[in-house]
Amino acid sequence: MPPHQIAPYYQPAYPGPQAPRARTDGRAQAALLAAGVGLILDLTAILLGATAYLLVLDSLLLGLVLGLPAMVLGALGYFLARSSQGRIAESKGTIGGQGTATTGLAFGVAATTVGAVLTLVAIVLYLLAAFGQPPV
Repeated sequence: MPPHQIAPYYQPAYPGPQAPRARTDGRAQAALLAAGVGLILDLTAILLGATAYLLVLDSLLLGLVLGLPAMVLGALGYFLARSSQGRIAESKGTIGGQGTATTGLAFGVAATTVGAVLTLVAIVLYLLAAFGQPPV
């Protein structure tokens, strides 16, 4: 075999130039931020509610009220992510951030769902505390 047909034993020192990356859509980033904060509020409400239940502290049950802003932020994240996905699809590759938008969408759905359940639990607990047990 001639020497010019043998593969070299070394790797090139530096990789070649890379194509410029598309900028990430701002709405995708905002969606991920809003939905992420909503999930953090949900988890905080769950931890406060569990602590109040285990330690029999009625005042910490107010932490379940954090489900309402979490639900709003989750819905905001969802709609921002849907809008961002549309913009990214229409841009034909000039705008990036499809993964960020999809993650914001998933976090938004999770934050809205958990926030709605926490809000419902908070309303039921408040009504039970205000009016007592329902008649049988």
